[in-house]
Amino acid sequence: MIDSVFERAGESLLNLIQSSMAECLNLGHSYVCTEHILLALTDDKESLVAKILATLKIEEGPTRQEIERRFKGETESELLYSDRMDLIESGYDKREEGSLGFSDLAVQALVRAFDYSLFFGQPDIEPVHLLLGLIDLSDSTSTKILEDLGANLFFLRRQTLHHMAEELSLVHGLPGFKETTIGGIRELIDRFYGAVCTLNALSVRSDVQTNMPVRQAIVHKVCVAYFAEFLYTQVTFRRYLVEESIELLAERTGPLDQEIVASIVTTSAQNVRSAARSAFEYMISNEYRLFEQMMDEAEYDEIGNIIEDLWWTQGEEIALYQLFAEALDDRRRDQMFEMQKRRMEIATKLTKLKNKLMSTVRSCFEKRSIAR
Repeated sequence: MIDSVFERAGESLLNLIQSSMAECLNLGHSYVCTEHILLALTDDKESLVAKILATLKIEEGPTRQEIERRFKGETESELLYSDRMDLIESGYDKREEGSLGFSDLAVQALVRAFDYSLFFGQPDIEPVHLLLGLIDLSDSTSTKILEDLGANLFFLRRQTLHHMAEELSLVHGLPGFKETTIGGIRELIDRFYGAVCTLNALSVRSDVQTNMPVRQAIVHKVCVAYFAEFLYTQVTFRRYLVEESIELLAERTGPLDQEIVASIVTTSAQNVRSAARSAFEYMISNEYRLFEQMMDEAEYDEIGNIIEDLWWTQGEEIALYQLFAEALDDRRRDQMFEMQKRRMEIATKLTKLKNKLMSTVRSCFEKRSIAR
């Protein structure tokens, strides 16, 4: 899967990996770990990621000091990736000091960045996707450093989505909910099926019998593993996009009536719910005709209700964050404690809704037999 990362990597990501390698060498390490990636992310002052990290006071200087303090008198922090990447095959020249490897967690972060590029429907993997990949790795050195520097990972993820929405709201031709989900699932299926075909060819050539999964089984496994995450990412991101669209509209026309804002948000919630169902129907009925038993209305309603709950709760979180920022600016400390308490309650609710959506969607695929 790591080959797929470099096939989709944008120029900015390739430059970032090169910078991570340089940081690794400067620290006297022999393989790239997540802290080297984090340091490279903070060092590019003009990038979107550096801007996001700076909102939480995560900057290059303090990050470098924390890493140097943590590794004073020590060497590596994370287990070496067993299949060390050859830098020449990855498009890099070997350094005089010798070939660099990548840690297990660094590779996981890169693969996770690949996933996020699909979840957002973007053709290239960018550093912002890698930041989200690092946030997901709770056991990595980078997340421990972020927390030591005072970052809350939940709110860092929130800031990342907010700034991505702010940037992409100005992009014309941004792929829609259904298009992103179907296209991403299709690409994953093709990549995994291609890998299976390669292994099948190897088994034939070596005259060794193997039981490789057929294409239908791969389609089923990809849907179980990824479909829910596509839905979750798209629902939360579309909520931020709507907020940015409302702000842009207000800048052009003046303050909007609250009824108009409510109508825009409500209509968008209905559209998101409809798009999620349409993506399900396309995958199950049109694209692959995968299951003997189609989904019923009760299942669509259950998933739709979770999606709408997630949509409105995300809206609460956005509105509360804005109030919190205003109170912080005005030094209204008496109100900040209650708002902070409410923020944590909403964060807990969002986590529960995410888990519920994941388990419900996966169950819909798992309990159906594959059509023959």
